[in-house]
Amino acid sequence: MSAALEVERHYSIASVATILDVSTDFVYARIADGGLKKVVELGSGQAKQRISASTLQAYLDSRTYGTQTASPPLAEPGGAVE
Repeated sequence: MSAALEVERHYSIASVATILDVSTDFVYARIADGGLKKVVELGSGQAKQRISASTLQAYLDSRTYGTQTASPPLAEPGGAVE
């Protein structure tokens, strides 16, 4: 009996831009400056880059200030929470 492979959710650059309500240029700039530290390359070209939910959450946590110690889970575009 084999165990099922569990794969973390990964987002396209356009999806990350939608989630953050920013431009794709902003997301590419965060990749370039190291703000988004881990990017999965699925092939050649920027269209094949993906960002994991945990990398996106780490970015949001690093940019969060105030009394809140942890961010709520990311919501899918359209409102569903994973």
